[in-house]
Amino acid sequence: MTARAMGGRDNVAWHKTSTGRAVALVTADLVPGRPLRLWGAVVEMADGGVFLRLASLGPFDGWTMAQLLAVALARFEAEQAHSGEPVLAEIVRHLDRAAAVHREPQAGWAVPPVAFEPAPPGGVASPFPWTLARTGSFTIPLCPDAEARQRGVTPEQLLAVIEMALSSWLPATPWRRSCWEARRAVQAALALEVRRAMARWEEHVATVDAAESESSRM
Repeated sequence: MTARAMGGRDNVAWHKTSTGRAVALVTADLVPGRPLRLWGAVVEMADGGVFLRLASLGPFDGWTMAQLLAVALARFEAEQAHSGEPVLAEIVRHLDRAAAVHREPQAGWAVPPVAFEPAPPGGVASPFPWTLARTGSFTIPLCPDAEARQRGVTPEQLLAVIEMALSSWLPATPWRRSCWEARRAVQAALALEVRRAMARWEEHVATVDAAESESSRM
């Protein structure tokens, strides 16, 4: 996906991450009296972008909010197990809350499970046990490194997609308290992740600068 495609007139919402990667919620068709018909998120990556189609007509139409919350929760639990950062426990708590209160648009939706797959042989090394989330024919590649330098969707981008999607539903379903409560929990998790990602990136830049300074003195 190009920057031009992400900046088109069909954008519903826009988010730029702490590392400069963009996320745009887009729609290709609006149906009177219904939420967005064909919609999704264009997510910028290190070497291009990926389109995450979001379900609106049925659970097999794209990623549901329940599935995206499951992916986000699994990723942050993996991050917590890897680094043990205290803030990750708070993020997990907020996402647990969001997943508990969220309800899909149709009560009868039987949401398919999400499968988690490890990095393929020869791929970029990852400190996490999986780098790809899959449901049916839809996949989400997760960025395997902490500084968001490699290909894949970052945790901050994933939370931004969920937050923007939940926000887009509110005007069409103002009576759905569960949507409002889930969005509030995701917003809290996103705010924490933004601060964590910024601090992580600044630490990475400082380490690189120190290494270059040391190299120049040799």
